Amino acid sequence: MTQYQKIICPDCGSDKIMKSGKNSLGTQRYRCRDIDCATKTFMLKYRYRAYRHGINDQIAEMASSGRGVRETARILKINKNTVISTLKKTDRIVQVNPDFHTLRIKNRECYKLPINYT
Repeated sequence: MTQYQKIICPDCGSDKIMKSGKNSLGTQRYRCRDIDCATKTFMLKYRYRAYRHGINDQIAEMASSGRGVRETARILKINKNTVISTLKKTDRIVQVNPDFHTLRIKNRECYKLPINYT
């Protein structure tokens, strides 16, 4: 008896999926056929955790809640250099001034974190 696995896009939730080749290790890659979807290709299981869907948002969320780089890396089980490079990207950090650090998370409101000079 043949069994099929229903595959949906992790970004838009569409089931309009087609195969899109394999990576160098032989893992199947898929392509979302929805025109409005931001994710073009994806895999069901990634070898490295930092490539998984939603990790960048989790890093930004943890940074805005005051977690450190090493703590974020330890919790998400990724390299600390990956956390640093993700936070350095220009679309994440909006404004830095001596009184407030403002961090923008994709399509969400800005959080202002006051700095205590004690």
